[in-house]
Amino acid sequence: MTRSLPALGVKISAIVTLAAVLGPATISAAPSAEVAKRCLHYSYVAYPFKRPGAMPMSGDRQAYFKDCMTRNGDVPAPTPPKKPDL
Repeated sequence: MTRSLPALGVKISAIVTLAAVLGPATISAAPSAEVAKRCLHYSYVAYPFKRPGAMPMSGDRQAYFKDCMTRNGDVPAPTPPKKPDL
């Protein structure tokens, strides 16, 4: 009888572990290709391309894209920055 108690404990702990791992599974769908295209377009509208080396680059465009993707594309349409008068 003493051998069966530890084996029973191992089985119960395995069942509890599986239930904890598999039970509260929440699956979130990845953003669609349309959302990714819209976010990429909006990121280039908000932060237009500048020739590399012309000025220091920042991670603003990438941060905007990531934020747009986490919100599943639910961001307002950006307005393009005004060009300086020459």
